[in-house]
Amino acid sequence: MSPIRVLLVDDHAVLRAGLRMLLSAQPDLDVVGEAGTSAEAYELALQAQPDLLVLDLSLPGGASLPLIERLAHAGCRPRTLILSMHDDPAYVRAALAAGALGYVVKTLREDDLLRAIRDVSRGKLAIDLDDPQKTASVFQTNPELSRPQGQRGRLSHREEQVLKLLGQGFSNLQTAQQLDISPKTVATYRARLAEKLGLNSTAEFVRFAIDSGLVSSHELDQSSH
Repeated sequence: MSPIRVLLVDDHAVLRAGLRMLLSAQPDLDVVGEAGTSAEAYELALQAQPDLLVLDLSLPGGASLPLIERLAHAGCRPRTLILSMHDDPAYVRAALAAGALGYVVKTLREDDLLRAIRDVSRGKLAIDLDDPQKTASVFQTNPELSRPQGQRGRLSHREEQVLKLLGQGFSNLQTAQQLDISPKTVATYRARLAEKLGLNSTAEFVRFAIDSGLVSSHELDQSSH
């Protein structure tokens, strides 16, 4: 399996050096670049196409979270883990709303940071603040963030349509015929859904579609006949 390609974005060079040393010692992680500003990170991400962005919340110019959307519009969609000095749940919710999958504080133990990096790279939510009660409050305020229904809210209407059909067990070709689009377009949507939701197999697409309420067991039974 190829190592996870990581781009480090933080305006403190000493912190970046420490992160690079930590990550480079892991056989499954490969640091493909470092940036100290949002502008540098944007250019590097387009060149290196990393799998994962480890992103400081407080960059010069305040352009940290908008970077996620800028990259997505440019066709570059690395999964994003926010690394921050702030342990306020409000910041966490803002980061998740911007498209990040993880948010951890800079005081986190090395083992926990590595675990968060690996979880986010697999499409899993990873949140770890200094105070466990604050971490829990992120979900208490909006428990849907940790559920398939909440993740479903991040999808466009067309993505939902494709997910619903794939979740019923239809092939790419059958889905294309149902939506009157090309199989190549379906494949593109499927890859985008896999990236957004951390889904790898057809079984995972089916399970997510059911758990999120897109597909009922009755619809699944009908599609199998």
